[in-house]
Amino acid sequence: MSRGLKIVFVLSCCFLWEAQAFSQVRVRFDATFGQEEIRIGFREQTYKVKLDESGIGKITIPDSLVPGYAVLYGPRNAYSFYLVPGQQQEITRLNGQEIKFAGAAKAINIYLNSPFLNNRDPGYEKGEEEFLKAWALMPGRLQSHLDSLPLPADFKKSERKRLYYVACHSLLDYPLRHARLLRLKSYSPGERYYRKVSELLQEDPSAHEFWEYRQFFRNGIQLLGERKKTETGKPLDKLKCELDYICNHIKDEELAGYLVDESMSGYIRYFGSEGMEAFLPLYREKVKDEKQKAAFFRSYEQYTRLEKGRKAPHFSLLDKDGNRKNLSDWLGNYVYIDVWATWCGPCCRELPAFHKLKEEFKDKPICFVSISIDADEAAWRAKIEKDSLDGIQLRVNEEDTFKKDYKISWIPRFLLIDREGKVLDANMTRPSDTKTIEKLTTLLSDR
Repeated sequence: MSRGLKIVFVLSCCFLWEAQAFSQVRVRFDATFGQEEIRIGFREQTYKVKLDESGIGKITIPDSLVPGYAVLYGPRNAYSFYLVPGQQQEITRLNGQEIKFAGAAKAINIYLNSPFLNNRDPGYEKGEEEFLKAWALMPGRLQSHLDSLPLPADFKKSERKRLYYVACHSLLDYPLRHARLLRLKSYSPGERYYRKVSELLQEDPSAHEFWEYRQFFRNGIQLLGERKKTETGKPLDKLKCELDYICNHIKDEELAGYLVDESMSGYIRYFGSEGMEAFLPLYREKVKDEKQKAAFFRSYEQYTRLEKGRKAPHFSLLDKDGNRKNLSDWLGNYVYIDVWATWCGPCCRELPAFHKLKEEFKDKPICFVSISIDADEAAWRAKIEKDSLDGIQLRVNEEDTFKKDYKISWIPRFLLIDREGKVLDANMTRPSDTKTIEKLTTLLSDR
């Protein structure tokens, strides 16, 4: 079956007995993606639905909302578009071909997804000084392109402000993109680059509606905090640096609350809740939205269940031969778990290192378990067959709670369980990381 996808939005108005109008967003993907959840981010709210077996879902959005920028988070990709509540819109993409738009805001959506706008490169291969000179021309170049297009005047007015922060994101991309292009293991810019980032972090409450504005502050502060992590090697020091910056520099309460939530929520997703307790009073002080607070503390409480020394959540999954495997089956052994999927490039690149790790410790009391979160069972089985994946191969079904219990919001993800079935590390290092073999060697030699 083709792994292409088709997305069709049909917005139709319906009226409740209170005469309140809603838009029903009809979304259609290729049936391959049936049963997967899709989301639309719009006006700082999230609207989501689980696709049926044929790849169709419907999302209800109030017509009272003002038209604006939205993001469709599909099973594999994210797409920017301009949502007009109450009007018909269609978005189509087949077999990886160019995305197409019809209906309301067609010209705007073609523009938002144009190669010119999405393939920005101010010269990432250049040295720092030359890059900064080239980047300084980018805001004007984006503005000139916008002015040349026959788009509605009211849209152009807001888009000019958004484009400035689009350009700012390109500035933040420089260290990573430069390193990749020059095939460097890492790259740290000089003081001039960081001064430029700091200069651009100027608050503008009128731009808060733009994701690009909020995320420029989020990523810019994160970049400055990364220098602290580089000095100490500790992610918690990086978080403290970010929060200190927010407290000392950000005056707008709405932006400060957003940034504190983003920083602390992002930290626990990647590093868990250990060490976070000291920052909770700050969260309560800065974040004003009660629903947002409640969601954060629910998530925080769930992550505390994965702290080192806590009993690892039980799971019972089927292997490739249809046999049920339980976590308790491996009591008395350490358990190193690889959570992956066939469609995840970084996951697949770790598979050879994972196999090498199994061979390295094959006579030791440690089990290596692969757990796929593929919704497509056939693709999972085909990958096992094609790459001759051996060992314990499990897959998470729709009814399994593994992803929820272990807070699997990103992959690849690696877990380490001790011989008593307790969590050792809910965010273990990757097989390809030299620290992994060092840690396992130490554990197994100390037993």
